Amino acid sequence: MDDKVRDDVSKFYGAAAEDPMESLCCAPNYDEAEVAHIPKKVLDISYGCGSPISLADIKAGEVVADLGSGGGIDCFIAAKLVGKSGRVIGVDMTAEMLKVARETAPVVAENLGYDIVEFEEGFLEDLPIASGTVDIVTSNCVLNLSPDKGRVFLEIYRALKPNGRFCITDVVSEVELPEEVVKDKQMWGECLSGALTEDAFKSAAKEVGFKSIKIISKTLYRETKGLRFNSITMVGSKTEKDADSKAASSCASGGCC
Repeated sequence: MDDKVRDDVSKFYGAAAEDPMESLCCAPNYDEAEVAHIPKKVLDISYGCGSPISLADIKAGEVVADLGSGGGIDCFIAAKLVGKSGRVIGVDMTAEMLKVARETAPVVAENLGYDIVEFEEGFLEDLPIASGTVDIVTSNCVLNLSPDKGRVFLEIYRALKPNGRFCITDVVSEVELPEEVVKDKQMWGECLSGALTEDAFKSAAKEVGFKSIKIISKTLYRETKGLRFNSITMVGSKTEKDADSKAASSCASGGCC
């Protein structure tokens, strides 16, 4: 892992946790009913390129892990879906984001009537989650921030139970990025410099053993410097079984802009 990139990204999002940045990433369009139990300070720092939660077909009693959980919005939405018999784990490396999430968790628990959400500090390339313990892994515009996507997908595979699955929304580039973009610190924080092409992103998941990999949503994310970036939602499963049928047949937008 490139420690300089990690440090730059952590500082970027640490600042964004304390002073909301409207232009950082396109905010996901959440249904009011999805977020009614979540305090406004979490909604104000919800950055991403489209929430995967509505496409993930999360079921009551499941264990959900959300990577790059930030202020916790997707974790809190998932908590409502899994119910009191489920469990939700948020993982983030940024102390300022974790502080907001942990301070908000008791309020969300009181609003829901049960407490099942926990937040862990850690890196995507070395998840603080026991092997084979998670039903579904979600992530919203975070894998592009890691220079080692293959390692991240390997960790997701390790954490999932047999028959486990992932539903990830992220940014991909329509072409391989030039070196000057890859080295642009600001564009790293804006979820652009680390973007793979769609084919490379799918291949990274396939190479660690995931099956039934499908793109179930695709929208334009941003155009800049003559480059086009798309927001995609991708699903895959740990075994040969087809990825979730509801997600695979969905054409709902997971992006923005």
